[in-house]
Amino acid sequence: MQFTVNATLIIEIEDVEAMCCYRDRDGDTFEDSLRFEIQLQELILSPDCIVDIQFPADIFIDPYYESEKIIQAVHYVIEEIHTSSASRASLSIHT
Repeated sequence: MQFTVNATLIIEIEDVEAMCCYRDRDGDTFEDSLRFEIQLQELILSPDCIVDIQFPADIFIDPYYESEKIIQAVHYVIEEIHTSSASRASLSIHT
């Protein structure tokens, strides 16, 4: 995962593959997998720091990735971060 200067969180295919690995190997939810990846990559996410999310196109080609569930999980975790304080920002998701 990486941030751009315009507050876009870019989810890379390696991130998605890791989330699927945790699902397959450990039985983790995508939400828990994403939280773990955020900690593992030592990303510091604060409310309002992300206004856009981009996903790799590959997740829409291969049904193994369960793209819809991954997008929902990422949206849920990011919204969780946004609502962890009193502020709430507008968040858009792009693929």
